[in-house]
Amino acid sequence: MATLSGLSQYFDPGLTLGGVPGRDGTEREYVVPLPDAELGLWCQLLAEAGGRIHAASTEEEMQAAIGRIEALPELKGDDLTLAQRTLGDAYQAMMADGVSHPHIQYCGATAYAWIVGGEEAAERYWKSGGRPEAWRPANRKERRAAGQTSTGAAGRTRTPASTSGTTSPSRSSGRGRARGSRGRRS
Repeated sequence: MATLSGLSQYFDPGLTLGGVPGRDGTEREYVVPLPDAELGLWCQLLAEAGGRIHAASTEEEMQAAIGRIEALPELKGDDLTLAQRTLGDAYQAMMADGVSHPHIQYCGATAYAWIVGGEEAAERYWKSGGRPEAWRPANRKERRAAGQTSTGAAGRTRTPASTSGTTSPSRSSGRGRARGSRGRRS
């Protein structure tokens, strides 16, 4: 049986949040430590329950999803906020540096996104200003670029262009068209 080792080389010491302004206006970096297993699982269950609430289409589904949130296991320090939980030691450092409440909440939400979805999710949240609509490409060109694979268009089967709003003239004997319907109607 193979022995796998060196796991710590694949994980940074945590998530680094930079450019966070303190009371004196100085921007600092804070390192959010890796979450312990209990916090990681709790965040995963919370995200899953939140997704169920979002997807609920009936009152029963909504109540079941809320029940899942209420059934989440209690964590040590049940009076802690989400930011206190997700930021760990970085929370105390931010408090000591006089970081504003909105900035701490934003950093805490970013840390939550990191715990639930990884570094890419945290980066998307951070760069979007916390606005989910900013996560998606804004226009058609960006949506197309986002849909491209890393290998580009090579090897990809092109989909036919849209024909909505256009028609080809019928080659049959007028089947499918009303007689006398040529040109514009006035």
